[in-house]
Amino acid sequence: MPTDTDKSVKGDKLDKDAPSDKDSDFKSTTKLDRSTFVGEGPIKLRACLQIIGFSEEKEVVELGQGEAVIGRMAGCTIRLSFTNVSRRHARVIFRNEEYHIEDLGSTNGTYVNGIRVAKCALRNNDQIDVGGVKMLFIEERILEKT
Repeated sequence: MPTDTDKSVKGDKLDKDAPSDKDSDFKSTTKLDRSTFVGEGPIKLRACLQIIGFSEEKEVVELGQGEAVIGRMAGCTIRLSFTNVSRRHARVIFRNEEYHIEDLGSTNGTYVNGIRVAKCALRNNDQIDVGGVKMLFIEERILEKT
């Protein structure tokens, strides 16, 4: 049976030359930047909401890197004139290199893939339901060649 002074065990034999945790140079954790692994290559991000189910044409709304408010009110970025949609129903925001949807206290709720959410990160092909209006979140990340 190995003791605390033994280095390691290989099969039935002791390996006294193997490094132990006590000998390790790893004494702290260092945060690494993403560019350390992937470099500074330009990534083109394109995201949109495709409104489906209410007309023959599928309306596509491009999302920028700001905030898009969904609701019935005239000042909303995405205006949906349906009675089940609140005046300011939800918002889509870009934060930490990803899109999020947040319910703004609506009466009928905001659903992502059939689950009622207060806040939720969005992924490609997520289905969003706002007051009975169905939308599809589409996101493309393209690495541009330099």
